[in-house]
Amino acid sequence: MNSGLRSDTPNPKSIVEGMTLLACGRAEGIQRFGARVDNLLAALAPGLAMCIVGLLTVALQKQPVLGMVRVELSFCTLLALPVFSHFFAKKWRREELWLRYATAAIWCEWVTVFVSVAALAMGSVMFSSISGNAGFGTAVVLTSDIYGLWLGTFVAKVGLRISWPKAILLYGSTFCFALVCYYLASQFSPHYNFISDLLQPGFTSGAGDSSDS
Repeated sequence: MNSGLRSDTPNPKSIVEGMTLLACGRAEGIQRFGARVDNLLAALAPGLAMCIVGLLTVALQKQPVLGMVRVELSFCTLLALPVFSHFFAKKWRREELWLRYATAAIWCEWVTVFVSVAALAMGSVMFSSISGNAGFGTAVVLTSDIYGLWLGTFVAKVGLRISWPKAILLYGSTFCFALVCYYLASQFSPHYNFISDLLQPGFTSGAGDSSDS
């Protein structure tokens, strides 16, 4: 078992292969990811970089307090998955599998974004007559999010070698924590309207953020 944990740091090709395999429901994709601390830090790096960039640009926005709320929410939801999963991995005696799983799970969070953007791009070409409607984009994003819930649960199942009910509990807890954070942000000033942002494609909401700057 220990020899399985001493894997070399995966190169970008290995990461992409692992994400692709897991996205297609193939459990062997989990082996494309490393099981060391530097692997986990590399997986967290893109999300942390986006938080830092967001923090640096807060002062340039028309609503800096709202911008700060967005950064805080992004940071909390980014760390929720490794924190919650480590708790359950320890509880279920799967700690030796946790680093590889957490690394794969964080990378696979980006799959939903890629799927959403790709689906919108294809839909704008194949269904050009309705692609301009707001409902079309919302439907694509919701469908992508549902797929993301399945993928996150699947990665938990194969990564920690647990049953479907346990995988649902693990990923569902992370998802519910994120929803609670966003809900609380909407209840207190400046009353962040997270629904409108969450139901927009990534590049659209990004454009919206920049328009506030």
